[in-house]
Amino acid sequence: MSNELSKASQDAIDAARQGERYAEILAVVAAVQQAAPQHGHACDCRQPVKPRRSAGELAVIGAGVCACVGVATAALLAVALAAVAVGVSAVVLLILVRELRKR
Repeated sequence: MSNELSKASQDAIDAARQGERYAEILAVVAAVQQAAPQHGHACDCRQPVKPRRSAGELAVIGAGVCACVGVATAALLAVALAAVAVGVSAVVLLILVRELRKR
C-alpha cells in the first residue's frame, strides 16, 4: 500500500509540474495573440484601402484616352501635311526661279 501511495504522490507531483508548464505555455500564447494584430482590425500603420473603380469610371477614362490619342494623331497629321506642302511649294518655286533665270 505504501508503494501505491508513493507512486500516487509522485504522479500528483508530476501532474502539478505539467500544469505549471501548461500555464506558462498558455500565458505565452495569450501574450503573442494580444501583440499580433487580429484579422479584420485595421492597424494604424497601413494606408487606407482605396475603393476600386466602377465599370462606368473605367469606360470614361478609356474614352478620354482614346479622344486624346485621336487629337494628338490629328495634330501630327496636320504638321506632316504642312511639311509636305512646304516641301512641294519649295520645289515648285525652285523650278520657277530656274525657268525665269533661263530667259
